[in-house]
Amino acid sequence: MKDKIAFTRKLRQTQTKAEKKLWQYLRNGNFHGLKFKRQHPIENFIVDFICLECKVMIKLDGEVHNTIVNANDNYERDTRLEKLGYTVLRFENSIVLSNPEQIFQKINDTISNSSSSHPSTSKEKMYTKTRILSTKKLSFTQRELLLNASFSLIEFDAITIQPLPFESKKEIGNAIIASKNAVRQVLEANIDMNQCFCVGEKTSRLLVENHKKVVKTTENALELAHFIAKNYKNDEFTFFCGNKRRDELPDFLKENNIALDEIPVYKTELNPKKIEGEFDGIFFFSPSAIQSYIQENTIGNSIAFCIGNTTAKEAKKYTKNIIITNKPTIENTIVQAVKHFKND
Repeated sequence: MKDKIAFTRKLRQTQTKAEKKLWQYLRNGNFHGLKFKRQHPIENFIVDFICLECKVMIKLDGEVHNTIVNANDNYERDTRLEKLGYTVLRFENSIVLSNPEQIFQKINDTISNSSSSHPSTSKEKMYTKTRILSTKKLSFTQRELLLNASFSLIEFDAITIQPLPFESKKEIGNAIIASKNAVRQVLEANIDMNQCFCVGEKTSRLLVENHKKVVKTTENALELAHFIAKNYKNDEFTFFCGNKRRDELPDFLKENNIALDEIPVYKTELNPKKIEGEFDGIFFFSPSAIQSYIQENTIGNSIAFCIGNTTAKEAKKYTKNIIITNKPTIENTIVQAVKHFKND
C-alpha cells in the first residue's frame, strides 16, 4: 500500500504537459463544483483523473497507447472499471493541447448524464461555487478567465449562424459591417471594399487583419448611423448584415436620405435547449440568444449579464436583474460577472 501511495505521488510530480493543463480546469471544484482527484488508485489501477461522486474517469493517452498490445490492455482495463460502475473517457494528449473545447464539452455532457443517473450527487454538491451559464460556447482563454476565478461554468450555443447565398457587386465603395459573421461571408465572396464602417472592436480587427481600410468603429449601430449621417450625407452605402438585424441603423440612415443597399449574408437560427439547474448569472450576447433561451427556460433569480443595451432591452421583457457590460465584448461580460460576485 505504501508503495502504491509513493508511486501515485511520483506520478503527480511528473505530470505531462497535457495532464497539467487539464488539471487546471478540474482542480478545486472548478468544473461544476465537482471534486476531481488525480492519479487515484482503483483496485489494481491508477487512473489519471476521477470524480468519485459521478463515477467518471478521464484517461489521457500519448502515442505509446496506440499500439495493438496497449489497445487490448486498455480495453480490458476499461471493461473492468465500467463493471465497477465507472464511465471511462479517453482523450489524446494532443487534443487537450490543441482543441480543449472538444474535451470540455464531452466531459460536460458525460457529467450531466451521470448526475441524472446518480441521485446521490446532490445539487448542493454539484454547485458549491458561483454558477454561470453562457449562451455561447466560450474560447479556451475566455473560459480560463472564469475558471481562474473559481466559477462553475455551463455553456451551450443558444443560436447558430448559417451562411446565406447573396449577390453583390465585386467592388463596394462604402461597406457597413456590424459583426464578424458578416465579415467572414464578405471575405469568402472575395468582395473588394474600399472603405469599411463597422460596429465592434473585434469586427474592426478582423477587417484590418484582412487588409481592409476601416474608417470608423463604434460600439453600437445607432452611434455609427449618426456618424455617417453627419460626415457622409451624400455617399452611398452597402450594409452587409444578418437576417435578424436591428432596425436602428437602416431606419436612421433612410430618415436622413442616405442611400443604403441592404444585403443579408447570414441567418441566425434559434437553438432552444432545456438547461437543468439554477445559475447565479447567465451570459447573453444577443437578443436572439435570449429569445432562444426563453423558449425552454426561465431566467428566474439569475442575473442577466448583457453584452450591450440592445441585448439588455430584450432581457428587460423577462427580468429586472440585469447588468450591462461597459464594452460590448465577451471578455468584458466575464469581467463584470467576476467583479459583481467577488464584491457581493
